[in-house]
Amino acid sequence: MQAPDWGWTSGRTVLLLAVAVISGTAFVARSLRHPRPLFELDLLRLPRFGAANAGSLVFGVAFAIMLLSNVLWCQEVWHWSALRTGVALVPGPALVPVVTLLTARAAQRFGHGPLVAVGGLLFTGGMVWRASFASVTPDYVRDLLPSQLLTGTGIGLALGTLVAAGVHALPGHRAATGSALVNSVRQISATVGVAVLVTVLGGSHVDATSGHDFRIAWGAAAVLGLATSAIGVHLSRGGSPDQTAPAAPKEPEADAQALADAP
Repeated sequence: MQAPDWGWTSGRTVLLLAVAVISGTAFVARSLRHPRPLFELDLLRLPRFGAANAGSLVFGVAFAIMLLSNVLWCQEVWHWSALRTGVALVPGPALVPVVTLLTARAAQRFGHGPLVAVGGLLFTGGMVWRASFASVTPDYVRDLLPSQLLTGTGIGLALGTLVAAGVHALPGHRAATGSALVNSVRQISATVGVAVLVTVLGGSHVDATSGHDFRIAWGAAAVLGLATSAIGVHLSRGGSPDQTAPAAPKEPEADAQALADAP
C-alpha cells in the first residue's frame, strides 16, 4: 500500500516484499510439517474444498475492491459526507441476506456451483456498469444504484454459497478446522483486495482526476467475478462432496503418553 508513495524500487519497499516472501514461505513450510498447524493446508488437496477456497479468495478480493472503491468514489470524487455515503451504499448490503435466505433451498436443489456461477456473473455486471456509467458529476440513480443492485444480488448468491460449499465438502470430523481455514482465507482476501485497490489508485491522493484508475480497479474486479463464475462451473461438475480427508493432526508424544498413563 505504501509502494506508490515510496517507489517500487525503494529500499523500504524491496525490504518489505522480501520479508513477506520469506516469512510467507516459512509459514507454509511450518504448516505442512507441524503436527498441529495453525492452517491445515493438507485439506486444500481435497478437490471441492480447494476449489471453494480458491473461489472465496478470488471473490473476496473483488468484493473488497468494490466496497472500498464505492466509498472512496462517493467521498473523494463526489465529495459526499460519510453519512450520505453510508446511506447511499445501503441497497447492496441490504440485498445480501435477503438473497441468501431466498436461495437457500435452491442450493439444496441445484447444488452450490450454479449459484456461485450466476452470482459471479451478476457481480461482474455490476462492475462493468460502474466502469461504463461512472461520472464525476453525481448521478446516483444512473450510476451507483444499478451497480449496487447487481453486485448485492451477486454477493448474496456467491459469497455465503462458497463458504457453505467449502464446509459441505469436508467429512464431518474435519468440519471445525476446515471452517476455520475457510474463514481465514476470506479475511486474507479482504486485506489483499484493499492493497490491490490502493496500489491501482496510486497512493493516498484520490480525486476527480482518478477516474481512469477507478475504472482499472473495477475492470480487475469484473475479471475476478468472471473467475469466480468459472470456479462455480467447476464446482457444478465436481460431483459429490469429498469423502476422505487427511488424517487429523496427531497429539504430541508427551500428550499421548499422558493420556495413556491417565486413570
